[in-house]
Amino acid sequence: MWWSKLTGRLERASALDPVTDTVERGVHAVLPRGPAKDALHGVWLGHAVHPLLVTVPIGLWTGALLLDLTGDPGRRRAAQTLVGAGVLAVAPTAATGLADWSELGLFRRPKRVGLVHALANGLTAGLYAASWLARRRGDQARGTGLALVGAGTMAVGGYLGGHLSYSEGVGVNRNADVSPEPADWTDVAAEADVQAPGLHRVEVGGEPVLLNLHAGRWRAIHARCSHYGAPLDTGTVDGDCVICPWHGSAFSLEHGGVERGPATSPQLSYDVRVTGGRVQLRVRR
Repeated sequence: MWWSKLTGRLERASALDPVTDTVERGVHAVLPRGPAKDALHGVWLGHAVHPLLVTVPIGLWTGALLLDLTGDPGRRRAAQTLVGAGVLAVAPTAATGLADWSELGLFRRPKRVGLVHALANGLTAGLYAASWLARRRGDQARGTGLALVGAGTMAVGGYLGGHLSYSEGVGVNRNADVSPEPADWTDVAAEADVQAPGLHRVEVGGEPVLLNLHAGRWRAIHARCSHYGAPLDTGTVDGDCVICPWHGSAFSLEHGGVERGPATSPQLSYDVRVTGGRVQLRVRR
């Protein structure tokens, strides 16, 4: 399909990199890592907030367009209200999107697509804001025309947003298909091989598991970061957390919960025991 080819060219458009780097630095300056950014990521929700908020302006503007196309003068005021409400909903929606986009690190392809996605949505917001002003001044024809153009740019932005999620995997839990196994105690390693300080990677049922021994207590969580698939065993330990080496997410080594974003989905955690010099795991229910 021609649009897929265009998106592929956009992914390879290295000329956009200086712009993405500048915008990324700006987002980090205004919104550094911390509780506010974690709230925008959706750590409190358990998955990304941005896809949820995106539906609000889209729904409002689509409703306004349907009212416009009916041609009933009695519905013009309602259409104007929907257009204005959609414009107001843009700010929190954009904030969550920029927060997620700014934490893609060295992954250039989704950053390039995300930049154009944001520009298309910004143009859409501008067109609908202009549509609202035209309607307020009584120029219904101009307001409707601007809304129609805005619907077109909104479709472009929506397509690119879908590509980011479903083709690039941005905002997707990379461990969603991990089976909660094993249910019974399973041998994974000799105690002597994994009791040194630091992080150790073992496998159970074909899945990578991170092992850590701290103050005589064993801890184990899934070793692939739910945010973008980084190997957590190459990360660092900070207190009771492991820090993702790619994007800085912090996961509890005790229970796998997200202590700091950009990750929003927790890691599978495991019970650990040592029997006869062998380390055994079972999934924690």
